[in-house]
Parts: sequence; structure tokens; C-alpha cells
Amino acid sequence: MNTKILIVSVLFAVVAGTVSSLTMTSLYPEIVPVYAGKTLNDDDVAKSLQVRVMIDGGNKEQIYDSFSRIGFVRSSGVEFLLESLPSKDKKSFYEFVEQSLGVPNPPLININIDVFSGDGTLIETLNYKRCTVTSYFVHVNDSKGKFSFLENGKSDMEIREVTKFACAGFKINV
Repeated sequence: MNTKILIVSVLFAVVAGTVSSLTMTSLYPEIVPVYAGKTLNDDDVAKSLQVRVMIDGGNKEQIYDSFSRIGFVRSSGVEFLLESLPSKDKKSFYEFVEQSLGVPNPPLININIDVFSGDGTLIETLNYKRCTVTSYFVHVNDSKGKFSFLENGKSDMEIREVTKFACAGFKINV
């Protein structure tokens, strides 16, 4: 290949790469990004969870405000997980997990997850019935690419816990 053609090809590639990396907002900074659908404010959208746990057939409910994430284990069946930072307020929850794992007939629990908006309004309650703990583990999140559960997370890592459940039923209350 001719040297002049090679140099022109390299220059063209550099210019094309530079142009393609420009965005509309970098070319026109006055353009404000928009979102599909209605834009909601922080008071209207889900901002916090409250997890209420009661042994099936019992009458004493334990309430926890420090769970950070709900996740789904699989799409068939009623399986889900709760993720959070281990904390002192969940001591009674850990005792229940300890009693549930590795026993032939673990106690069943009912779990209600209240979802609150930014202004404190209850949006919905997720009712999981007759659940068992299927697994519990602790791991370290040290990836900068993931969201921190700590408000002012300045640490290089977070110690997180995951509790997985399998349940006999699910219902949503609004």
C-alpha cells in the first residue's frame, strides 16, 4: 500500500472517530435531555422500602427499614431476594435465617414489602406468603461501576448480604 494512501486512511479514521464521538449535547450544550413518557419528580416515585416479616400463623411482626434492594431469582415460581448491608437492626432477622437454613422443615414466614414514594406515601405492598429461606450469603461489592447502598459511600468496598426466598404465593396490594 502506498504511504500517502495509508496516511490519508489513518487521518480519515481519526477524523471519523472524533466526529462520531461528538454528541448532540456536546455540540449544542443548551439542549436538555428528555425522557420518554411523563417526567416524575422525587416525591412521586418509589424511594424506600419497609420489610415486614412474621412467622406463618404467628402474631408478632418484625419491621426492617434497612433493606436496599428487591430482586427476582427466576421468572417461574415465586422466588425473590432481598439485598442490603448487614446491620444491627436486623439481628432478629439473622436469628430467623439461622433457624431456617439446613433444617428439614424450616419455619414458614410471610413477608410484606411496603414501597413508599419520596414524600412518604405508600404506593404498594408486595405480599409473599408461606416463604422459606433458600440461601443466605455475604459478599463484598468493590466495583466502582455499581451503585453504593451507603448515602455517602466513600469506602472502596461495601459488605453486602443477600437472602433468597421461595414462597407459596404472591399478591400485590395497592
